Amino acid sequence: MHYRLLAGLLLAAAPAAHAQLNLEAISQDILHEGLALYQSERASWVSTDLLQASGQPLSQVSGYISYTTGDSVRTLFVGGPAGAPRVVADYRYPHNSIRAAFVRRTGPRALQPREQHLLTIRQQSLADLQQVPGAELPADAAFNAVILPKGSQFWVYILTAPIRPGVVLLGNDYLLRYDAAGKLLTSQKLHHRLIALGPAPAGQVVDASVHTHLPDLSPFITPTDICTLLLYHDRVPGQRHLVLGKKYVSIFSLPDARLAIITRRAFDKLRAAKRAAPQ
Repeated sequence: MHYRLLAGLLLAAAPAAHAQLNLEAISQDILHEGLALYQSERASWVSTDLLQASGQPLSQVSGYISYTTGDSVRTLFVGGPAGAPRVVADYRYPHNSIRAAFVRRTGPRALQPREQHLLTIRQQSLADLQQVPGAELPADAAFNAVILPKGSQFWVYILTAPIRPGVVLLGNDYLLRYDAAGKLLTSQKLHHRLIALGPAPAGQVVDASVHTHLPDLSPFITPTDICTLLLYHDRVPGQRHLVLGKKYVSIFSLPDARLAIITRRAFDKLRAAKRAAPQ
């Protein structure tokens, strides 16, 4: 994936009016990143359920890390003394098949140096988040840090996950970028506020849910939006989610995880035509 392009899209406000953007390429980059986040978080969810079902005492676990290696997604649960941590359990899944039926568990075993490095950066990101202006954990929520290697860098996305059932939380999310040695390079808030999506009102059919991005934010849907929508797809009202920016509209289809980005002008024309059509 062209992570330098993605970094520019996430760090910049809306592109200049004269810029000619390949919206198909942009949508594929964002979707790829969102799916990578989703696979990592999904592996963490399924692995936690499996670990609890196995009877493994959770008191033996001091941390965890999920990451992609080769053709699989792995979740490691780590325990033991701080000076000599070990992998308590290692769960491995094929890409796009992160289900209990396809898991392979190994361990206990020694923690490899690269795994220790990933775990350290992930843990450090939660401490570094406290220094990001405006970073605050709302009530009935928890921060989840997802680390993605990016060439010579490591990107850590931090999402706000609900503790209270029945609600989906978008926003209050962050991107922290680290160099190869684990030094923090940049930190960024991806949304200005927390956005709560609840169930559709009783007796009403909802076609799509929606939120907006202000001009000083990314003009497109974020990878964290995609990750959250897929994780909580059964709670999201409607089959699509729209992100309305000043110049672009992102349309994400939940059933097939497809993303389309069109101009705001084209979207407004489509909406006006639909309203004008005979019912």
